[in-house]
Amino acid sequence: MNCLVVINQMSGNAAKIDEKSILSKYAAEDDVSVKYLRAPEDAYSLGGVEKLIVCGGDGTLHNALTLCRDRAIDLYYLPCGTFNETAKATAGKGIRPMEDAGRIGDMSFAYVAAAGSFTDLGQAAASGAKKRFKLFAYFAKVLSAYRVHRIRARIQTEKVKAEGVYTLLMISNAKRCFGFRFNRLHKKDKDALQLIAIKAPRRDNLWGRIKMFFPFFRVFFLGFSKEHLGKTVLVTSFYEAKITLFDKTPFCLDGESALLFGENVAKRSKGKARLFLIKE
Repeated sequence: MNCLVVINQMSGNAAKIDEKSILSKYAAEDDVSVKYLRAPEDAYSLGGVEKLIVCGGDGTLHNALTLCRDRAIDLYYLPCGTFNETAKATAGKGIRPMEDAGRIGDMSFAYVAAAGSFTDLGQAAASGAKKRFKLFAYFAKVLSAYRVHRIRARIQTEKVKAEGVYTLLMISNAKRCFGFRFNRLHKKDKDALQLIAIKAPRRDNLWGRIKMFFPFFRVFFLGFSKEHLGKTVLVTSFYEAKITLFDKTPFCLDGESALLFGENVAKRSKGKARLFLIKE
């Protein structure tokens, strides 16, 4: 089998990648080539590849999902990033089947697509800082990310129609995100995605940030065991949603940045690729 091994040397735990072990365990019988990612602009193509093994963080997996989405290919993910949220959401060791990816617009994501407060933390930490300080490289950026965003959006799902100005819009495809194991609705229906929306205070000032604290605490520290359709906080499961953005809005997709605008359909992505997680 024609196999490509992609090693992201910028990932937070890249030093733990044992190339010889990977090749002997997971590609011993394959015709193998290896690609190293050493800078953000580095990329790779699949050509005639039938099996792809990616070693890196959640962003590395996100880029692989986008490449593999419409191809009949076996994609194996060996997590060696800083957060590794996708891996932490999957129980057991060995080679584990992964859940179907999510999709928003024409882009795939493994565990989250989000915009607004705190969501730019994924791009805030430099590669060198992640390697040296691990999770603390992100914690150092939390205060600067604590601000009110004003995202004008219309939301429509099978159950919900809402329009407003939000400081957070999040579509989750996992039990956990950003280090918080909060998404209890995902445990009840793994075929659905979850939408979390938090209304924005009127101003990004001290009072606005104080008001913002309480709904964030409720969502991420306490969580919701059932759907919640409140005036400030919206938490619901869906199979297909239309998210209409009235301004160009930067989104975080598994730690990678994308700019979205207009109507975007979000749903589970039933791609041709078979997805596997390597947990050692």
